Parts: sequence; C-alpha cells; structure tokens
Amino acid sequence: MLTPPLLLLLPLLSALVAAAIDAPKTCSPKQFACRDQITCISKGWRCDGERDCPDGSDEAPEICPQSKAQRCQPNEHNCLGTELCVPMSRLCNGVQDCMDGSDEGPHCRELRGNCSRLGCQHHCVPTLDGPTCYCNSSFQLQADGKTCKDFDECSVYGTCSQLCTNTDGSFICGCVEGYLLQPDNRSCKAKNEPVDRPPVLLIANSQNILATYLSGAQVSTITPTSTRQTTAMDFSYANETVCWVHVGDNAAQTQLKCARMPGLKGFVDEHTINISLSLHRRSRKRAQENEVTQHG
Repeated sequence: MLTPPLLLLLPLLSALVAAAIDAPKTCSPKQFACRDQITCISKGWRCDGERDCPDGSDEAPEICPQSKAQRCQPNEHNCLGTELCVPMSRLCNGVQDCMDGSDEGPHCRELRGNCSRLGCQHHCVPTLDGPTCYCNSSFQLQADGKTCKDFDECSVYGTCSQLCTNTDGSFICGCVEGYLLQPDNRSCKAKNEPVDRPPVLLIANSQNILATYLSGAQVSTITPTSTRQTTAMDFSYANETVCWVHVGDNAAQTQLKCARMPGLKGFVDEHTINISLSLHRRSRKRAQENEVTQHG
C-alpha cells in the first residue's frame, strides 16, 4: 500500500512524465533552447539570475558573461571572477572575504585619504578601482555615485513570504487574511481556527481524494471521493470547497469537478464545471502551433 507522502507525489510524477513525452524538440524564435535540446523557455528568462532550464544552461557563464556583477544587491561588492557578494562595509576591514583577497590589500591604506575628497553622502571605502561610495542599509547609490536613495526591498523576491510594504529606509511584511506573521517578521503561518480542530491534509491520487491528519493517519469521518488521474487540485478555505481536474481519455472528456466540505466533515454537493470544449480548442490550437513551428 502506498504511504501518504508517495500519494502526494503521484500527480507530480504523472505531470513530469507527460511533460517529458510532449516536450518540444524545436524551440520558436521567441524561445531559448536549453542545452538538453528538449526544454524551451522564454528568452526573457535567460540571464535573469534564476535557473529555468533543468541543466541551468540559461544562466551559464558563456551565455551570460556580464550577469555576475549584476547579481549583488545594493551596497555589496562582487569578488572578482566569482559569484560571491560581500557587503561594502566589510571591505578593507583587515579580514579577507574574497578568495583572491581583493577586498583587502595596500590600496586600503594608500587610497583611504581620497575618500574625504569624493563627497559621499553616507560612506566611502577604497577599492582596487579607487574610492567608492556606498549607502546605509535599505538605501542604494544613485547615478551620480555619491547620493543615496531609499531601496525598495519589496522588489527583491523572497523579502516577505506574502505581503510587503516599502518604507523610507526599511520595509514591513504582512500576511493575507487567515495567516499570522511569525516572530521573524517575514514569514506567515496559517491560523488554526477553531483551535480544537487539528489540521487536515487533502491528498489526491489516481483513484480518489482523501483526508489525513499531519501524522499520516486517515480522517475516518471523511469518506474519500472517487476521482480519475487527478492532475491538479485546489481548496477554497473561504467557501469550504475543493476543486480538481478529472482527466478523461482525451481533452474533450476532461472535467473540472468541485465539491463542498462543510466543516471539513465530508464531500457534499459534488458537481461538474464544463471545461472540455475550452480544453479541446486549446489542444487543437497547440497542435497547430507545433505544426507551424516544425514546418516554418
């Protein structure tokens, strides 16, 4: 018998197998071909600092020769020839941070006097390229290389787990309704209301949707609802409704089904939302686009 963790992986594995079978062998002019010669990604995702190709070839040094220096955040120094970023405040502090020691050396002593003539608004530090201005935390250097302006931390992915509000010299994280901000003031955790009701996991597999506790034990009061090769599932907490994609033998027979779960005590009012026509049209359109790409 499959354990609940394995059941969680079944939809993902099915999707991965299907994606591998249907993967395009020829990319369109607006796409970047990954080194595996199978995966195509948008050209806009190339050299953006995130690995989108399975093999990471969209961020390879030979593809993005100028991207390394751009990956450091404001007030950080890029160590020469590496992807290591060091806070500017740690340059010329007597402790080597860069592998080649370029953050320390004779220039720290020889060029320190030039900082007073540079006119930096916040701070100045000697570098191999000469004295350089940098700013306090949460500020970034402007085009004149001297003045500082508030840096929008909310523009950096992952600053807050949900909501982010930029303030002058700082930022504030928040959470959507139903979640509480944690002691780190960045992450959010779902409220457990009512507190006497333990959390429940909804798990979809190729045969049904069942409910378990976090321990893996099945919720005996909830009878699993029958499904067929469920590839996607979502739960609306506000409406106490679960919806899933019920896969048919072809796109025309694939259905979107929903059921209410009042108080998480069982599945009731199961109904079907007709999406087969839309899926059928999209399937035909994709086939036509692939045909044009292969013969274009």
